[in-house]
Amino acid sequence: MLRPPADAGSSAEATAGPTAGTTAPTTAPTTERAPVLAVYGDWYVWGTAQGGLGPAGWPAIVSQRIGAEATVPHAAPAAGYVAESATGDTFLTLAQNTPEPAADVTIVFGSRNDYLSTPAEITAAATRTFETIRATAPQTELLVIGPAWTDAAVPPELLPVRDAVQQAAAAAGATFVDPIDERWFFDDTGLISTDLISPTDAGHVYLADRIEPVVRQLLAEAPDLDPATAATPSD
Repeated sequence: MLRPPADAGSSAEATAGPTAGTTAPTTAPTTERAPVLAVYGDWYVWGTAQGGLGPAGWPAIVSQRIGAEATVPHAAPAAGYVAESATGDTFLTLAQNTPEPAADVTIVFGSRNDYLSTPAEITAAATRTFETIRATAPQTELLVIGPAWTDAAVPPELLPVRDAVQQAAAAAGATFVDPIDERWFFDDTGLISTDLISPTDAGHVYLADRIEPVVRQLLAEAPDLDPATAATPSD
């Protein structure tokens, strides 16, 4: 979304210099701006043919709702902190190769694809990912979202993945959201495609509903951002 033009005033007096007997105004110019949102992850970020592509994806929906300048989501199917996609990407290589230095909030979502890795490997790779993001954008608020599952029958091997990511997020001082503990998708129908994996367009709206309030909370204290960012989340 384009940034709104600064308010230049509507009267001729607004552009004229000070007249005799007056002093120039000393008020500092307004620096409010739209936030910048960056997102990394797997197909839950990028979307699939089953739903969530482009403007139908939750990154675009969240950005539109809060008036953010969204970056293109950086995601690769089957990628994780350790697990490589078909193109050899991981969350770490995505962060290294597509940095977002202007991001006010950076979200990393995943990853259920790391279930074949040990917790130590996952924590180490996640730590390096978060360090890479922070080195590029020291000012960014880091939001880490753990792996999601599509129903209450969560495979036991996914819980150590969640715990390993949470450990790295805590050490990095990041905000951590746990979709498993919060039962995302567990009680709703029509949010996951017939492949039993991919969120539909409705599923991406559901994800936006879950993620938007957390992003607003992270941005609420930033003094130079548009105050509308911290407004009540959209219905």
